[in-house]
Amino acid sequence: MKLKTKDIIDKLIVLSIIIVCLSIFLPPFFKSISISLLAIAVLGAFFSKAYSLKPSVNKESLLLIAFFFLHIIGVFYSSDKNSALFDLQIKLSLIILPLLFIFIPKQFLSKDKLWTYFLAIIIGLVLTIFYCFISGVVRSISNSLPLVGEIIYTKLGAKFHPSYLSLFASVGLILTYKIPLNQFLKAPNQAKLIKIFTIALISFFLVMLNSRSGLLILIIAYLWILIDLFFVEKKRISALITLFVLIVCGFFILNSNFLSMRYRNAIENIAQEKNINHESNSMSQRSFIYSNSWTLVSKNLVFGVGTGDVKSTFESLYEKENVRFSSYLNAHNQYLQTTIALGMVGLLVLVLVFLFPMIRMLKQKQYFLLIIFLLIGFSYLFESMLERNMGTYFFALIYVLSNSYLSTQKPKLD
Repeated sequence: MKLKTKDIIDKLIVLSIIIVCLSIFLPPFFKSISISLLAIAVLGAFFSKAYSLKPSVNKESLLLIAFFFLHIIGVFYSSDKNSALFDLQIKLSLIILPLLFIFIPKQFLSKDKLWTYFLAIIIGLVLTIFYCFISGVVRSISNSLPLVGEIIYTKLGAKFHPSYLSLFASVGLILTYKIPLNQFLKAPNQAKLIKIFTIALISFFLVMLNSRSGLLILIIAYLWILIDLFFVEKKRISALITLFVLIVCGFFILNSNFLSMRYRNAIENIAQEKNINHESNSMSQRSFIYSNSWTLVSKNLVFGVGTGDVKSTFESLYEKENVRFSSYLNAHNQYLQTTIALGMVGLLVLVLVFLFPMIRMLKQKQYFLLIIFLLIGFSYLFESMLERNMGTYFFALIYVLSNSYLSTQKPKLD
């Protein structure tokens, strides 16, 4: 009976982590359900005595938890308590997932198991991509609209923000490139074909998302893939073929009006920065926000304005400068957003949240994880990714999975 109970609990824990990974692309309700299921599975493992309670604490998880606690402290000196509590609700996964992974038995965080969870993220991404394209095709047919207009930029993203999807897809691209599919499929040729198809699909999706920051992180991702293929994997023919395909695709994008229009407009806006209307487009809006952010930061340099007062602080700035946007705009930069909310203390902790795992990645030569963290960190320069449930959930999950992967590595003796 005990053996049967342990077997059920084992399957439940693995299944619940897989569901947690798939939930990245689902609404917040499903994320809450998946986390609750994982919590029940972990509690069941200990209460049934199938596993002994042996928490595995590391400084990386503690830093992420500390980052959340700073937001709790920021509630107390926020004037808008409702906004502050709402912000805590959005960021709950930053504390819940690290705490749960501290208590998950190590047997479920082995390298093979972790690749299973990464595979679940890739599958969730692929399903989301198909959903986005199919939704666009349906809209095009139903409303007799041009197909291209329905499968590009915000229309393609449907209910998702293009910058968020671009980051998720770029991380999925790296995971797809590195995943040992032979572990799941016995036919090597079949595994290779599936990899090529998935990489091509994700890349096409990233191009059609037409996000400026997405294009930059896509270029960074492929630069790393080419370097890894050529110098590490020693697959130089594959690297050269990939480079040739990328050059051809890049030429097509640059010469395609509907794909390159946003990038050309961005360049023109930068060139005419002094003469543009700050309310006219996203580039000029960001320019206005960035140029005035230091004024906001300097007023509350050490501890910030508080978890719930960032919105009112920006709205006061818009009123003072007589600038009117169609809706509230945040800092569009997570580092600035955190600094305005929690001051230099918050910024320092956020930087350490990235820095400590990246040092371990360098030491253990886990460069695919390092490039994933660099992509996330780079995307934070253009979006306040932790101000939406999808962004915090994604970051917390990638963070705990990456640190679990690092913990499976045996440290090399000097």
